[in-house]
Amino acid sequence: MKRLSGLLTGIEEMRLIDVRGLLKPKGKKIIFLVAFLSYVALLWMVAKPYFGVKYDYQIGEIAQENIVAPKQITYINEAETKKRIEERKSRVPPVFDLQTEINMEVLNRFNDFLEKIDIVGPTSLSEDEKANIIRESGYNIKESVLKEFIRSYKEKNYRSVVMDALNFLIQKPIADLPAEKLKAYSQTGIIVRKIEEAEIIQQKLEINEIVSTKTVKKILVDYLRQNYSLGREDLETISAVLLYFIKPNLFYNPTESQRLINEEISKIEPVRNTIKKGAVVVRQGEEITEQNLPKIEAIVKYTSHFNLKAIAGIGILLLLLIYLSTLPFIKEQQEIDERNYILLLGFTVFTVFYAYLITLIKNPPSYLFLGVFVPTAGITITAEVLFKRKVSFTLAIMLPIFLLLISGNDPYTMIFSMGSGLIALYVVSRAEKRSDLLKSSLYVMGVNLLILVAIGLLRELKIRDFSMLLVWGMGNGLISVIFSMGIIPFFEIIMNLPTNFRLLELADLNNPILKKLQMEAPGTYHHSINVANMAEMAARYIRANPLLVRVAGLYHDIGKLPNAEYYIENTLGESKHSNLKPTLSNSILKAHVKIGVEMAKSIKLPKEVVDIIAQHHGTTLMKYFYHQALKTQKKNGGDVDKQDFHYQGPKPQTREAAIVMLADAVEATSRTLKNPAPKRIEELVNEIIESKFREGQLNESTLTLRDLMKISVAFRRYLTGVFHTRIDYPDEKEIEKIGQEKT
Repeated sequence: MKRLSGLLTGIEEMRLIDVRGLLKPKGKKIIFLVAFLSYVALLWMVAKPYFGVKYDYQIGEIAQENIVAPKQITYINEAETKKRIEERKSRVPPVFDLQTEINMEVLNRFNDFLEKIDIVGPTSLSEDEKANIIRESGYNIKESVLKEFIRSYKEKNYRSVVMDALNFLIQKPIADLPAEKLKAYSQTGIIVRKIEEAEIIQQKLEINEIVSTKTVKKILVDYLRQNYSLGREDLETISAVLLYFIKPNLFYNPTESQRLINEEISKIEPVRNTIKKGAVVVRQGEEITEQNLPKIEAIVKYTSHFNLKAIAGIGILLLLLIYLSTLPFIKEQQEIDERNYILLLGFTVFTVFYAYLITLIKNPPSYLFLGVFVPTAGITITAEVLFKRKVSFTLAIMLPIFLLLISGNDPYTMIFSMGSGLIALYVVSRAEKRSDLLKSSLYVMGVNLLILVAIGLLRELKIRDFSMLLVWGMGNGLISVIFSMGIIPFFEIIMNLPTNFRLLELADLNNPILKKLQMEAPGTYHHSINVANMAEMAARYIRANPLLVRVAGLYHDIGKLPNAEYYIENTLGESKHSNLKPTLSNSILKAHVKIGVEMAKSIKLPKEVVDIIAQHHGTTLMKYFYHQALKTQKKNGGDVDKQDFHYQGPKPQTREAAIVMLADAVEATSRTLKNPAPKRIEELVNEIIESKFREGQLNESTLTLRDLMKISVAFRRYLTGVFHTRIDYPDEKEIEKIGQEKT
């Protein structure tokens, strides 16, 4: 063992020096392009509020976040200013035009009417004939009224009365509006414009000074009663005749009225309010009202410009996160694990995009927050099962940070997402069956509940809201597991990934290719089972992937199927190589690696298993046939190229491939032990490991010295169990013979 340690130390130092090279250019362009596109997508989704309008609320909606003034804002309060304008408008009197020419028309027409009366009145014509003559002259006055007026005109001296009453009426401003309409101006009064000799005279009048068309009769009758002693019939006759001639002379002037309103509005100073920097305008969960909506609109108006500083800050943070996320994917040769890193970016962009869509939902319950809607646990479970710890752990750390940014820096979202994601990663790390995922949902829901209990207490939620939050948390855990169970098989098939579930299915000895191996190459089959068992045991010792090495051990020699009889473990009599040239035998045996790779691809084994099949012999020298070739050369002459007797390789690139190589070599060589005592087994195992190191077969794997020591122990324990000794039980005849001698 000491000799082995000495040899391995030198090899280990050489390997460590070798991995300090620079990052190879292969794949750099693809990685850069994907990273750049992911960066742009993430920046757009996370920093979108700083590109323009941040808030879009209507009255009655519930605020989804605390709305805080980013700076001191002095804004025009449109609503208050509008109220002030409406108040001022209500105090501005309307403008009416007094058209005096209408009064002259009325007076002239009435004088013509009286002249007609003077002409027909003294005649001997009957009253009916006199009335008809007047009506035919264009005065369509009621006949009975007209006859009474003609009869009383001379007798009762109507002329002075009616002229006085008419002059009284035409001096009044008579509006062509109902009394109800005029009452609307009772507070403001009206402005009367009168044009006299090219001069405009304006006079403000109160409503009681204006006569409407419906009140003119009452005013006329009251005037006649106050100034003359007239009977009821005379009042009715005179008022009926005068009202026939009276016309409205006061008309609303909309143009002048609006001009006057505009003049008054122009004198109004807008109402200006100031919001101090950092002031909380609306808190999350509060209703948007008429009082706080103007403040929100002001923040949108005065801060909706392109906020370069905020975007630059988020951009730098995202750039740092994307850069740091590459570190777990840098291999020892300083190459980036392209596939897994691209998948990491894809999962990140998908999750952030989903979270961005969630933020567009209007009016979710106030007790909920973004983290409860995002199945972070489902994302990390899927990544852990499909792509292992590097991808899943990086996601479990990065996603909560991205969700923190996109949620408006909500700490509860980050706490919940990180806690849920990390516990999910832990509980599925050893899952080997699909049913293990269902069990993991209990752990995820339990941790979700604990986190939400703490958050609910911190937020001092009401009992009902608190209960609903816990229900959502349990739903998040359950949906996360359902999501992962639905999406894992899809990726397994599309990407042919070696998940624990898929590997467990491939390890079933009833698979057709293994059944065929058992029937046609039984020696190779039993050798493969032993290699699989040894490799699995060693993998568990060094915390490698035990299921992967088991499957690789079972399938590593399937390339021997087409020529099974040419392999010593499958022959009982004389070897077929006895009659073949060493070079031909060498070609037949070497071919099983290439054939095995082709067969593995044809049955769609995962790439990781195919790679181990290709690497399980590395570039080892086939010593027996090389030795036979040298003997033949010595006897017959000719040249022997040693390189022709090496396997094509490549050497093992992973710990799992190196374990299978060692298990294959140890198991095959152990068959030659004549006295498989524990000490002899230990020497054999150490000798083979030493040999592989001296040949440099393990230089490109990531096995450490400590790993090799543990692998040696695992192999020795397994082989000791295989070659254990048993008591030689006597047969029945011998027992009977001894019994008879005793008798």
